[in-house]
Amino acid sequence: MNAQHLLLQIEGVTKIFPGVRALDNVTFSVLAGEVHGLVGENGAGKSTLMAVASGALVPESGRIVIDRTETRGDTEAARRLGLAIVRQEPALMPDLTVAENLFLGMPAEQRPTLMNTADWAQQQLRQWSDDVAIDAHERVSSLNPEQRFIVEIVKALSAKPKVLVLDEPTEHLLAEDVARLFDRICRVTDSGCAVVYISHRIREVQQIANRITVLRDGRGQGTYDAAGLSEQQIVELIVGGALDREFPAKTKAESADTVLDVVALDGVGFSDVTMRVKRGEIVGLAGIDGNGQREFMAALAGLTHSRGTVTVNGRAASLRDSKAAAASGIRLLPGDRHRAGIFGELSVRENFSIRSLPFDAVKGWVRQRSEARRAREAVLSFAVKTPSIETPIRSLSGGNQQKLVLASVLASRPEVLLVDEPTQGVDIGARMEIYKVLREAAATGTAVIAVSSDALEVAGLCDRVLIFSRGHVVKELRDDAVSENNITSAVLTATTERARGTASIPPFWKWASGDWAPLVMLALAVCVLGLYAAHVNDAYLSARNLSGMLALVATLAIVAYGQQALMLVGGIDLSVGPLMGLMVVIQSFYLNDGSPFSHELTGWILSFGVAIAVGLVNWVLVSPFRLHPMVATLATYMSLQAISLILRPVPGGLIANKWLDTIGAQLGFVPIILIVAVVLAIVLEFALFRSRTGLVFRGVGSRPEAARMAGVRTQLTMLGAYIGCSLLAAIASVPMMAQVGSGDPNAGINYTLASIAAVVIGGASLFGGRGSFIGALLGSLLIIQVNVVTSFLDIGDAWQSYLLGGMILISVALYSKSREMAVAK
Repeated sequence: MNAQHLLLQIEGVTKIFPGVRALDNVTFSVLAGEVHGLVGENGAGKSTLMAVASGALVPESGRIVIDRTETRGDTEAARRLGLAIVRQEPALMPDLTVAENLFLGMPAEQRPTLMNTADWAQQQLRQWSDDVAIDAHERVSSLNPEQRFIVEIVKALSAKPKVLVLDEPTEHLLAEDVARLFDRICRVTDSGCAVVYISHRIREVQQIANRITVLRDGRGQGTYDAAGLSEQQIVELIVGGALDREFPAKTKAESADTVLDVVALDGVGFSDVTMRVKRGEIVGLAGIDGNGQREFMAALAGLTHSRGTVTVNGRAASLRDSKAAAASGIRLLPGDRHRAGIFGELSVRENFSIRSLPFDAVKGWVRQRSEARRAREAVLSFAVKTPSIETPIRSLSGGNQQKLVLASVLASRPEVLLVDEPTQGVDIGARMEIYKVLREAAATGTAVIAVSSDALEVAGLCDRVLIFSRGHVVKELRDDAVSENNITSAVLTATTERARGTASIPPFWKWASGDWAPLVMLALAVCVLGLYAAHVNDAYLSARNLSGMLALVATLAIVAYGQQALMLVGGIDLSVGPLMGLMVVIQSFYLNDGSPFSHELTGWILSFGVAIAVGLVNWVLVSPFRLHPMVATLATYMSLQAISLILRPVPGGLIANKWLDTIGAQLGFVPIILIVAVVLAIVLEFALFRSRTGLVFRGVGSRPEAARMAGVRTQLTMLGAYIGCSLLAAIASVPMMAQVGSGDPNAGINYTLASIAAVVIGGASLFGGRGSFIGALLGSLLIIQVNVVTSFLDIGDAWQSYLLGGMILISVALYSKSREMAVAK
């Protein structure tokens, strides 16, 4: 080891959550140049302790010192001092690219220029592996779990940390990537870095750690020299007693009854798979990841299309979708619980019962007593640590989430149980219970098929093992041949591993999921509609019509920019229309003929001051008061409209001609305000993709918690978005003033829905993280064009609503489908 000074000191830390003392006076320290293993059961406090160290959580008492500097509750300060953390669930923003995630993950002084980010990111990825199958330009949402974890590890290593925290770093990694990780750990510790290694895999901890600290129920159980402890001793320290063995005894299947019969099943990633599972046995699927075993399991669960014959207890099974597969008796325990296993905002009770509601329902009505009773029994049976069954499942530790998902799947009484990584993220004490449950399920007649990246687990749990290579079953191991060595040997000698990357995506859908697709499709729609209108009515292309139409486009586009900025961070503002009307009403008292300059200046200052105040009020309602954005801004909508009607019950207060002439100035037939709107769109678009502010906006909308962990001040960003939206609405009211000419309290109402429609048609995500200001401009142009064209074609005003509604539905459906197709399964 290098210089033996403390790089991380945690002294007497206590952390309390509602109903739970997660940490109780815990002391922990790590030396420069050492790997310090941190082990314990799920809920023991390991991840909580590291969250406190990283500043993500603030403890009730205690102190945290990083490289001789005390810090507390400040993630950015912890990063600046040199602490980097790889979390059990990667803290990545799915709508950002790999390069953008790596950029935000760096301390400010270590970041490259944004123009050079992609090349820099690809270089960092190559340092992990020369043949890494991850493109820095790809969005994180298109990566599979293994690739996301590699990006998270690369992000931490790229920061050149003094203290590196690895929380379950190998759960999604293949064997060769585990070897790469251990090599990098050795390199960084040789350079003097301190590494905290958190894992349930005791063998890995013994292999890599110098010292080991054990936590149990939020309390420290001592720190030990790793070389001086056996695996059994570590297990006993973790669980607080002796644990005789990890796997239940196998029972030889005497029954000739076939529960599951698969004949010549073909699908994406595998072909011609034939297998049978008899009553009482568990069959394992093994192979290098990407060789068809998980794809085969997904097809059996109805998640992907397949062809072939599948019968369950003699009945033909339908695999057309997951619902049909479940009706046929086939259920899946997903390997990626965060994306496919849990409903984060629902309670423990609801997450448990949702897969087996018929057992609690009478004529469609849920019996809550029955539901609660079964949920409590499952929590006790699976030793799920939770304050109550009404606790949101997202607040539970990863292993406890996994146990509850397993309990939920088993509660549906499946005839075929598909298990992907049965003990992923589960502590050593709970694994044996899960193995017993799976063995009991097989003994009672359920066909159990398991996939695991741990060959020892497959060998200890399964009666037979099928080895997959390039989508085919190439070998079967039975009885005494089922061993860790035989499985590993069969996997490694069956075939060379093929290149891995994201799932194959049809070129059209890959293009449609990108940022340019909405712009191209919108531009095409605008041209086609314009040419058709010009063909039907020559007056459509007259200078008078075009200038009037383009002025309306500019007004809608500018307010749509504000809506777009807010939707990028996951918000929405229903009050923009009444705010625009209020701006015009206010100006109708000040911008009159004969008004002195000071009077007019007061009107402008007051108008924009009101806009800032409205943005601030909306932010307060949404962030500190935690109201839903639609509820908060709907309240503001009604308040602003009421104020406008009080000030001007009927339209009045003519705007001076000098202001109307100035605002309505044209360059040829093109309004100056349209040129301003176009320039503004280009500037905002450039800032969105080429500035840190734009990156922060997209990051917050993509995943706020991950952005916060990356050091982004999410509340400040939200404040800027709400005030910016209101200011842009105020700017948009200026050209609207020239169109109405007086203080009309109802002038801006239609702009609320129109601005949202323009942004949605322009390719924005309703959930945040994606959008385009140029898309909002083109969306505005298309909406105004539709309104004008319907008038020229004399087909009735109702068609404006029909066409606008149709465009919104088509846009949302197309963009949603394309992004769904581009997401790794």
